[in-house]
Amino acid sequence: MEEKGTYIKVGKGVLRATIITVILLILLAIITSIKDISSQIVSVYYLLVTCISIIYGAIYAARKNNKKGWLVGLMVALLYMLVLYLISVVFFQNAIISVKDLIRLTLAIFVGTLSGMLGINM
Repeated sequence: MEEKGTYIKVGKGVLRATIITVILLILLAIITSIKDISSQIVSVYYLLVTCISIIYGAIYAARKNNKKGWLVGLMVALLYMLVLYLISVVFFQNAIISVKDLIRLTLAIFVGTLSGMLGINM
């Protein structure tokens, strides 16, 4: 029964991370409609949005779970990246995983794990 509660908290963390992502991407859309921005800056922005969202979701889930922060953060990061991948496949029909995507996944796992540990110790 205790694990079910952990999964619910991880799910809420992923949901919150996804909401933060949507908000920050809407902000990017508004900015790009006003001003022309290079693709390099947009790429860095996407990476920052991913990290910020995972940090928020992992800290939230770890604080609510109150134990095994690294594992909770890892689960949030993996599920968040899975959600992003599935959304990408559905809307862009591109199921190919590139080296860039693997690097982003590795960074997400690292950030999620550290954020989960941080969430426990806050």
